[in-house]
Amino acid sequence: MSQGHRSEEVIRVNLLFFAKSRELVGTSSLVNFPLPTSEGRLSGSAVLGTICERFPELAAIRDSVIIAHNEQYCEDLTEPINLANGDEIAVIPPIAGG
Repeated sequence: MSQGHRSEEVIRVNLLFFAKSRELVGTSSLVNFPLPTSEGRLSGSAVLGTICERFPELAAIRDSVIIAHNEQYCEDLTEPINLANGDEIAVIPPIAGG
């Protein structure tokens, strides 16, 4: 089945959910969430897509959330993120009333 693709590996990250995302998924965190990556790299949009596949209730706010990798905002979701086991991914919805 291999077609010469680069090595795929699963990285296990810790997810943090804030505000509305926490309400929707029913938890504030999830440890060892599996992210399939290509050599430890995945775009921000792919990270968010994988999270939304596991938590379809996030679809309502997907287009307005921000993700952060190890406390650094991912401003351009097309950019690849270098991931390692134990990294932290935060799902942060917009804050109302600003």
